[in-house]
Amino acid sequence: MDTTLKHSLITLTILAGLSRVPAASAQQARMAGGSSTMVGKESKAEFDAQNQKGAAAVGAVKATPAKLSAADQKLLMEVAKGGLMQLEVSKVAAQKATNPAVRQLAQAEVTEQTGLSAKLKEMATAKGITLPATPDAKTKALVTELQAISGKAFDKMYVLESGVKGHEKLDKVMTTVEASSADASLKGVGKAAHPLVKTHLKVAYQIMDTL
Repeated sequence: MDTTLKHSLITLTILAGLSRVPAASAQQARMAGGSSTMVGKESKAEFDAQNQKGAAAVGAVKATPAKLSAADQKLLMEVAKGGLMQLEVSKVAAQKATNPAVRQLAQAEVTEQTGLSAKLKEMATAKGITLPATPDAKTKALVTELQAISGKAFDKMYVLESGVKGHEKLDKVMTTVEASSADASLKGVGKAAHPLVKTHLKVAYQIMDTL
């Protein structure tokens, strides 16, 4: 075979191989749930829109000075403690998660729980109640455990403990708040925050299936 022709064929073969690499990499990223344009099965744009809608709904709830019943005080504390756990572990995940979808879920959770915490503090102040300012021992232990691991193991543990288990607990609490709270502002927070809790739980299930 002519030497020039042989060199040309080799060059074309190499270029053809290189042209397939980006496509293969993109496909692998999608299979791993790592596409930056998707969060679980939700488009990032839709996920962001739902987060913004939820934040606006919580922010619009009016805090009233009406005193809470013992039952409602217990519910308020449950929401506050659950939210604080989600906030603390998600702050860690927003920095350490390696899967883009997991990181986006964690960042959304930090934003959600920061807004919810601010509203709960506003309510508590209006009603003369003191909310916990620091995470409980169980949350601290979970944060320590998460800080000790990394990579895929970290992503899996965060999504399981916060994305799935944490949101399952909040889902139950919010359901109870909506159904039984006698206080208008507490019930309002439940109705405003619950849809986004459900969204994050659904997305967490979707992400978990890819890890």
